[in-house]
Amino acid sequence: MVNAYPYFSYNAATLNYAVFHPNAGVYDPATKINYTSMFDAQMDAIYMAMKRLWYGDGVEIAVGEAGWPTKAEAGQVGVGLEEARDFNAGMIRVCSVGKGTPMMPGRRLKTCVFSVFDENQKPGSVAERNFGIFNTDFTPKYDPGLLRQGSVSYATTPLSLIFVCLVDS
Repeated sequence: MVNAYPYFSYNAATLNYAVFHPNAGVYDPATKINYTSMFDAQMDAIYMAMKRLWYGDGVEIAVGEAGWPTKAEAGQVGVGLEEARDFNAGMIRVCSVGKGTPMMPGRRLKTCVFSVFDENQKPGSVAERNFGIFNTDFTPKYDPGLLRQGSVSYATTPLSLIFVCLVDS
């Protein structure tokens, strides 16, 4: 189980690459693959490290947590509701449709989105406290493509149902 956070590696020049927006990609001369997703590149780097340690396909890789903050320090480029939605929706799409990554084609990765709620008491930067998909009253801050519209009341949806949606990829 790994925690994958393209957020901690991006900069203004690599933002589109990090949040699954269209981009020219980053060419890896070792594999000769042009990655258009930092998440895919991170997952493949983990896979190749495991392979070099002779684990190969014998160990399933799962994403213990990954996400993108909705708020950060004033003026920080690339942090907001849109970027959080696009990153999480892109990651869910990559992990759940069975396409896999360039080095792990056809693989579905079990994934946990970080986080259901913000952690306003957590020490550290503003971003560290603002990864939540929901407000404390269960209203969504944004929809990463998991929420049912219509008859479901977010305020009365059991939290276990929300967790199942996030984990069951």
